[in-house]
Amino acid sequence: MNNFLRASGIFLLAFSFAIHSIAQEVVPLKALNTPYDEQHPVFSPNGELFYSVGFHPSNKGGSTDLGDIWMAKQSAGGDWLAPTHIPSLSTTGNDVVVGFPDALTIYVYHSGDGVQMKQGIHQYARFGSDWNYVRMLSMGNFRNQSSHFSGRLSVNNKVIIMAINTYGSYGNEDLYISEIIREGVWSSPVNLGSDVNTFGQELTPSISSDLSIIYFSSNSNTSGRGRDVYMAKRQGDGWGEWSSPIPQSQVNSEGAELSYFVYDSENEHAVFTSTKNSEGFGDLMLVAHEVNEDKEEEEVKTIGEILQEEDKVKSTDLPDSTVLYTQSPLTVKESETQEEVVEEVTQIADTVVIIESPEANDTITFNSERSKVQFLVKDASTFEEISYSLAMTNKQGLKVSVESAETLETAMDHKQLVSFTIASQGYIPVTLSPDVLNENLIDISLTPVKSGALMVLENIQFNRGTADFADAPSISQLDELVDFMKSNPNVTVRLEGHTDNAGDPQLNKELSMQRASKIRGYLTLKGVEFEKVRIAGWGGTRPVADNGTEEGREKNRRVEFIIDRIN
Repeated sequence: MNNFLRASGIFLLAFSFAIHSIAQEVVPLKALNTPYDEQHPVFSPNGELFYSVGFHPSNKGGSTDLGDIWMAKQSAGGDWLAPTHIPSLSTTGNDVVVGFPDALTIYVYHSGDGVQMKQGIHQYARFGSDWNYVRMLSMGNFRNQSSHFSGRLSVNNKVIIMAINTYGSYGNEDLYISEIIREGVWSSPVNLGSDVNTFGQELTPSISSDLSIIYFSSNSNTSGRGRDVYMAKRQGDGWGEWSSPIPQSQVNSEGAELSYFVYDSENEHAVFTSTKNSEGFGDLMLVAHEVNEDKEEEEVKTIGEILQEEDKVKSTDLPDSTVLYTQSPLTVKESETQEEVVEEVTQIADTVVIIESPEANDTITFNSERSKVQFLVKDASTFEEISYSLAMTNKQGLKVSVESAETLETAMDHKQLVSFTIASQGYIPVTLSPDVLNENLIDISLTPVKSGALMVLENIQFNRGTADFADAPSISQLDELVDFMKSNPNVTVRLEGHTDNAGDPQLNKELSMQRASKIRGYLTLKGVEFEKVRIAGWGGTRPVADNGTEEGREKNRRVEFIIDRIN
């Protein structure tokens, strides 16, 4: 480890002037960034920069390959030389560098081809300028059900922190820890718990040298910004308790930020990737690390905790099966007195959700002072009014049925509402954004379940240029599709992906297919039969609007859900 730190210190001299001269501005590595997808940078003890490049035509799998290993060096003057492809560390699948136990050893994740290379983390040894295969690390019940993998070896070589989708994940990819048992043998991955993992994606984690701080990216926010970088502190000696994640404002932008990694022993510099000012793919960036660890944090407690502490609502006052439930923590600031906090809590308690159990379809009740929204739900074929039911999804991914628009409005007012769904037996449900509740009348047409019926999945959003789901409402609508398919086991559907006509037609077609495939993958992971979901990708060949306007291009970027047949 000391050799690694010494090598890193020498390597950093090449960056120090540029970084310190621009304070905390982000510095793109222009010599390395390309129109392709640069992701997951890792520095070797020798100062080389290893990273994955997706969709590069020189990859082993060609332009559809999710990631091969590439490497770049610096000249004696500190300039970056042209990056080189490392075929001996690459496969036709997704390949990601995890870390360097020493200068002559590298760990690489391979998604596997099912024949020669198994899915997992593999060890290679450096031989001159090439790498020789050694073995696959034994890691208990490791299994990744996602096309994405990210992870890093800790500085002391004792743990690997990773993002995978596996048994017990809360949403898509979650953060896990595996600890070394002996050379080549590691523990089964352990989920880091709900303090950091959500119903969305938690990706590209790294861990500080003392194993007390993690940095990771997540799309669990509902702002539509894509992925942001967060920091969380470990609480205690275990791996299941963490402080509330803090966004890293020095790097977060309207783009998607990933792979934040503090790479020097003085914790002064970090590297990451961003899609800001790119064509939707990741570019490599450098930044002076903003140390958040010494900042004073506000004490945050849930309403239920404060009510119990102040003895305003006691668990013994409620029926045994009742739970007090809220998704919006109340921040207790130092300037507030306890009396003021109690008064505020008492006022909020009138609108807290009380449910019998946290299961789907349990009715919840709010008290609200306003109700102005009305729903008019019709059959899309006959235009006749039909009966319907409402369900809402809150910020923690819990779906519950609701009684009225009044309930939805109150949930929106208290920032608990992510999306809501209008459903009727024999019809394809529609998932809507809370924004529509600002209208006085919501006129909705539901499509009957019959062969040829088509619905555009408007609430499923992808990060630009990728097949990755962008936000919480996307996951909410996916879950609605899962419910629909399970409620209609005789239905076979077709998912058709479409893009606008900007860019390379072949890449657009591949991207549209990847997005349809991503949705099918989610449905099948949730229990829908694979044979019940067919996919197609049409790229920009079937526009429904004028590609000459941004509004038209937005309409053309879509995924259609079509009833293929009813058995």
